[in-house]
Amino acid sequence: MNDYSEREYTSQKDSYTTIQTPPVKRNRYWINALLFGLTILTTMLTGAFHMGILWGDIWNDFSLLLVGWKYSFAVLLILTSHEMGHYFAARWYGVPTTLPYYIPVPFEGFHFGTMGAFIKLKAPIPNRGVLMDIGAAGPLAGFIVSILFLFYGYLTLPDLPGIIAHVEKIHPWDYSGGVPLTLGSSLLFYFFNNILGGGILPMSEVYHFPFIFAGWIGFLVTALNLLPIGQLDGGHIVYALFPHRAKLLNRVAFGGLVGLTVFLFMEKGAFGSIWIPWMIILSFIGLRHPPTLNDLIPINRRQKIWGWVCLAIFVLCFIPLPIYF
Repeated sequence: MNDYSEREYTSQKDSYTTIQTPPVKRNRYWINALLFGLTILTTMLTGAFHMGILWGDIWNDFSLLLVGWKYSFAVLLILTSHEMGHYFAARWYGVPTTLPYYIPVPFEGFHFGTMGAFIKLKAPIPNRGVLMDIGAAGPLAGFIVSILFLFYGYLTLPDLPGIIAHVEKIHPWDYSGGVPLTLGSSLLFYFFNNILGGGILPMSEVYHFPFIFAGWIGFLVTALNLLPIGQLDGGHIVYALFPHRAKLLNRVAFGGLVGLTVFLFMEKGAFGSIWIPWMIILSFIGLRHPPTLNDLIPINRRQKIWGWVCLAIFVLCFIPLPIYF
């Protein structure tokens, strides 16, 4: 995800060719480094937790933290690939931007160890072609890395007795006891788990296999960012493709989330409200996409193709109900 203010688009004189841009502030790289270091720690703690190690045990024996390195490495490489895709595309076009800001989650429990990352563009976007390339580069990069981790994870997945043996090191293999927390599946993840993986790994045990779980998170993050709303990556892509219809498409997509939430709440109860926090965040960010400095410059054929590819990836990766009992 990247973030820039609509106010930055209003500082211009007479035409699109004479632009006054605000002075570029110096990057405070120590903040990026600190947040990245904290996120390495929280994702390693979370990875160890998903392998059955409590945080209290780690404070007594710090070597146990290394149990979470695979998960931390995989999920951070996916997030970093996504953000650096945006970063390098922006730098290619000379648009100044920050390095990624990572968001650690320093609490024990079931979560991802991070709420993701973002960069901030510090100048207006010149035209829709640049907007398309910057918006699409992140999801495409993160998606490719997620695919690689899933291929490796499922090609090295043990047979069912091996899966059971691995899970029983963490908790009993007993479907009759308790109510397992289950991950939802997208169309593409269904292919990996049920076709490539033979359907032997239950979705309630995916998070005990770090590379597979990281790939699942990668698909989820890609789909969330590709929602065609506001200043999400999907919002950038839709605006670049359909500048005059983007406002309507943004509203339709947000209305779809509202309808999905109502349906899921009726079917699944409290878990159906899982999209409400995301809708609140989207409302805060803004549901409309600001214009580029020159919307009259058309996007080229390559950019149109990448835009439609990203929309197809959204359909393949979207999970209607990501987590439920």
